[in-house]
Amino acid sequence: MKKKTLLLAFLAMLVMTCFGQEVTVNEMSGIKPGARINYSVDFSKSTIMGMTEEDFAGYEKDWKTDKPTVVGKLLKGMNTKLDGVLRMGSYKDSPYLLKVQVKTVTEQGNVICDATLEDSEGKVLFRVTNVNGGKEPPFLPGTKLAKIKVWANLCGRNLGDIIRSVYLGD
Repeated sequence: MKKKTLLLAFLAMLVMTCFGQEVTVNEMSGIKPGARINYSVDFSKSTIMGMTEEDFAGYEKDWKTDKPTVVGKLLKGMNTKLDGVLRMGSYKDSPYLLKVQVKTVTEQGNVICDATLEDSEGKVLFRVTNVNGGKEPPFLPGTKLAKIKVWANLCGRNLGDIIRSVYLGD
């Protein structure tokens, strides 16, 4: 009975995580296993806890200092799930670029983004919308920046799972 309950809970979490996501794949088969993919994150059009990035930076004085850590947490979460398959990072000479556009950071800190993988000619190889860190708890302790860092890692893990699944054809 416990196994059934755990399985049901896991499936419910998976459905909630994927709800609203749309994946478009044009052609990922040309990417060799273990390929290094350049990575960028853009917050410029996002709403962070109800504010523009500029307003949030004025409200949360450490944002400019901590923003690279947030980006790093998202990257670390993604690479955790892509281990042995693909590698995301700062690879300027890579023929591929994964563009992550952060759309929203909720009051709880959950990061919601779209991601597009392009080749060197700008051809879209993969796109996914509305990736996030999963179901939000009613309360998550910590500062606003601490919450965002936790959720950035979770969002990265979910994005890594999606890319891995599409790439491997699961």
